[in-house]
Amino acid sequence: MLNSGTDMYSPATSRFLNALIREWSGWSLSEEAGASLGTDNAMLRLSLPASHAEVRVPILHVSKTGYHSFAFPMQIDRGHGDLRPVTLPGLVTLLLGEKTLADRSSPAARMTFLRRVLDSAEAIAKIAEISRDERPFAAGDPTFIEAEKALRFGHAVHPSPRSRDEFTGEDSRRYGPEYGNGFHLRWWAVEPQLLVGESATAISPTEAVAALTGGDTSLVARAAATGKALLPLHPWQAARLMEDPFFDRLMRESHLVDLGLGGPVWRATSSLRTVYSAQVPWMLKFSLSLRLTNSRRIVEARECSRGLAIHRLLSGPLGKALKARCPDFEVLGEPVWLALRAPGAGIVQETAVVFRENPFEGTDQPPAAVLAALCERHPDERGSHLADLVRRIAKRSGETEQKVAEDWFGRFLKIAVEPFLIAQGSFGLLFGAHQQNLVLGLKDGWPERLYFRDCQGTGYLEEFLPSLRKHLPEVGSATDHVFDREEAARLVGYYLFVNGAFAVVGALGAARLAEEDRLTGLFRAFLERLALRVEDRTCLDYLLSSPTLAAKGNFMLSLGNVNENTEVTDPLAGYVQLPNPLSRKATP
Repeated sequence: MLNSGTDMYSPATSRFLNALIREWSGWSLSEEAGASLGTDNAMLRLSLPASHAEVRVPILHVSKTGYHSFAFPMQIDRGHGDLRPVTLPGLVTLLLGEKTLADRSSPAARMTFLRRVLDSAEAIAKIAEISRDERPFAAGDPTFIEAEKALRFGHAVHPSPRSRDEFTGEDSRRYGPEYGNGFHLRWWAVEPQLLVGESATAISPTEAVAALTGGDTSLVARAAATGKALLPLHPWQAARLMEDPFFDRLMRESHLVDLGLGGPVWRATSSLRTVYSAQVPWMLKFSLSLRLTNSRRIVEARECSRGLAIHRLLSGPLGKALKARCPDFEVLGEPVWLALRAPGAGIVQETAVVFRENPFEGTDQPPAAVLAALCERHPDERGSHLADLVRRIAKRSGETEQKVAEDWFGRFLKIAVEPFLIAQGSFGLLFGAHQQNLVLGLKDGWPERLYFRDCQGTGYLEEFLPSLRKHLPEVGSATDHVFDREEAARLVGYYLFVNGAFAVVGALGAARLAEEDRLTGLFRAFLERLALRVEDRTCLDYLLSSPTLAAKGNFMLSLGNVNENTEVTDPLAGYVQLPNPLSRKATP
């Protein structure tokens, strides 16, 4: 009997397969006599003509939103009627021999792709083994950082969601959010003239840094003895930079002094490079000189400027107007940044640190969970943290699981989807609202408020620039993301819907807590009501009428070894078209 627990690579394989079939045409679904397998009686068939073979994968749950669940092991048919098991490493090797994929990358890029997929699969297998009994949402609402740790396997639709170039296994255990281990920051004392930073608040960068020491008097005393200013660094990044001749020279010439580790204990959030401490009013977003998923994670100067701009906008009348319409919506501002400046040159981006507002300071914290953790499937491929939460509510309330699931989804739409569509359609603000940037405030399991993070990627609608400039004249500068209505609609369709809300539908459907068709029907009705309340309906018309929605092509970006941050100038260039389950023309 097939099941999802017979393959150590199953969580990684599911993510790989969902990414693959979004972008590659060499597959089909067939009806199978699969009731005895507990599947939806469907089989994914991957055609591999170069190997004269076909790989078959039973599907536990066929999702109209693109978040399928699979049963394992996979089996390969080489044309002799003899089915043999095949694991992810074998499948990837076969796929890279197919012309339809090989032609999309160079031989070197394909080898890099293979290495990353296998490294990611191994990392996921290890964390799946040690966390198999962890169910933090089954007993109650976790804290913010507990929920960050609950995202174990990474991006739900990506061929290598836990690949971390330059990181060792020990680095992941020490600094990876899925392990939940604490660490101290590294501190440099730097000549003040070599520091550069900005603030969009009354708090200066120097004052913001002072709030990070957490009462570590020894650190403060060591810094004072040097007569220099403090600069915090991620310890992994600091160790890497100290091997660079440029920083070695600055130290030898006493322009900067390494003070070692100090301050309070920090833990990584699910983005890895952003860290959190309950003792400090800021989260910190660092540059890390490594590639995660599609990009090298270096904080760029233009991103720092965007963070300050959106903070200034939302701190004024525009922000008050948005708050009046969306009172349970909170953008975690990024109003301060700091970096080292090279003598006679610009900032050293590898040393940049961005200060993000921390609403989870202290011991009496509101429960909260990043959406990506809630929607992440357990290794059984049916359960999820969201399913655990819904069942807990149903057991406590006496309501049926289906009713709780549908009511929970309705609250989710109101709390976590509506604010972004109002911000876009009524204010011209375009937030990158994907799963990992949406943090749900919870109360007894129910969505109560929404915290949005990572506002450095915020963009603006071109048609709203005249009104936005009344609040902030520099909006729409060369470093800003500016899109017309149609482009913005496609981006919202991917980030907020395909990457965000559709994952909720898929998780509830896979757990058999609600029918996907029923949920998408509720979703359509919600959007139709909202369309009456926004000034620009372009996005809502696209979501309700387009037969397809654009989605980022993570598989091909990875296959081509593309650095999305620096090598993709048109953010929509690598998108593919997916069937739109919300379209009024969609079949039930």
